[in-house]
Amino acid sequence: MLHFHAKRAQITTALICTLLGFFLVTQLRGQESYSRSLSEQSEQDLGQIIRDLNTETDTLSSETIDAQLRLYEYDNERASRKTILNEAAQNLEDLKVLAGLTPVTGEGIEIVVIDKEHVLNGSDLLAIIEELRAGGAEAIALNKKRVVAEASFEKKKKYIYYNNTRVKDPYRIKAIGNPKVLYQAITLPGGIKDALSSLEGVSFTIKRKNDLKISAFKSKMTYDYAKPVKESE
Repeated sequence: MLHFHAKRAQITTALICTLLGFFLVTQLRGQESYSRSLSEQSEQDLGQIIRDLNTETDTLSSETIDAQLRLYEYDNERASRKTILNEAAQNLEDLKVLAGLTPVTGEGIEIVVIDKEHVLNGSDLLAIIEELRAGGAEAIALNKKRVVAEASFEKKKKYIYYNNTRVKDPYRIKAIGNPKVLYQAITLPGGIKDALSSLEGVSFTIKRKNDLKISAFKSKMTYDYAKPVKESE
């Protein structure tokens, strides 16, 4: 039995060697045939083959460069589009802040005006607002009500109304912006603070704040005369 298995292994090994020899001879003959084919070509033919190969290489290189350029342009276009969208979104947020349509928080100053004798007029409060705007205030509130560009102040009898809503004494004004600049805008010698503080029964205090919160404008804005202009106009 052992003799049979040994003989069978020898036969298998011989077959494998024969197959390997066949494949090796076939490959060598193929290489010899290709080499013989090239050697049989004239120098002119070989030169043409080389030129054709160079042309194909140049074409592939050109196509690769074109593909890389298209990819680069696409990436730039996508990045540019993303940048434009981000800028548009940021501009919209900035416009909302300026229009008072979104709540904001930040550093600034808080002014408290006490008018015991009711001598102040709506124009006096408006003057404070205008000084704050001139000082770069980005958001202003009067007694927790957001002050916007369409703000109107008037006095009826002895009370002051902001956009037809009565505001009660003391008048607490918050302004978000550079605290130092806002403080200087209000406390300039001979400015609004000095003018109002000189009135009977009026006291004027200012504090710098690191964390002011101002809510959004709650009322609906209406325009009776102003209409948006179309681009074609």
